[in-house]
Amino acid sequence: MKDILNLIKHRLVVSCQGYDEKTFHTAEDMLMMANAAVLGGCAGVRLNSPEYVALIRKHFPNLPIIGIWKRESEGSNVYITPDVESIFTLRDAGADIIALDATNQKNHLGEYGWETIKKAKEIDPSIVLMADISTFEEAKKAADAGVDIVSTTMSGYTPYTEEDKTEGPDYALIKNCKEKLSVFVICEGRIWSREDAVKCYDCGADAIVVGTAITNPKLITKRYVDYLKEKNIWE
Repeated sequence: MKDILNLIKHRLVVSCQGYDEKTFHTAEDMLMMANAAVLGGCAGVRLNSPEYVALIRKHFPNLPIIGIWKRESEGSNVYITPDVESIFTLRDAGADIIALDATNQKNHLGEYGWETIKKAKEIDPSIVLMADISTFEEAKKAADAGVDIVSTTMSGYTPYTEEDKTEGPDYALIKNCKEKLSVFVICEGRIWSREDAVKCYDCGADAIVVGTAITNPKLITKRYVDYLKEKNIWE
């Protein structure tokens, strides 16, 4: 575990994921996206689904991979690696780190993320797990359950944090987690600039994950267009 964390510490992980069928979503797209990130110097990638984890692992055998599996279930808002089965499928596909939803929301089995963490760690204590959380309380529960990494991924994206969603990264959450928990802390979410990235580290982050600002041309374009319209330049 220490080896894989050292490979991404104080470095950049790029989230290479498909967004919709009109932009990037195929296996070829994911491979090209990951390749571009590697050529740019990233220290690792975050990928969605065992299929893409296995694909990128095949082409980049030594690249640190954070794996997730987005699986929607009726009656639950939890869709990021929602159960133990998903965790071990990602591990077997080649993920070094498996991230899961550890918010205060139950999965399709009626369990919280920290309960899933405990189960997975009982099966394989050496598995490296990352808790995608939206509040400090969730981070603490995940840490108490034995998680190795907490990430601010879900801050602003749960029903109870939407109103407090910040324009940029949740710096306060980074600081709180780093000061009060003995786990590796990742900042993910709304890192739009190089300056944001540096500030994340100034706040104590051990590593950062950037997705949209690098790999989603549609939203990058939209941000420019919306801002020009807001400033009454685009008429």
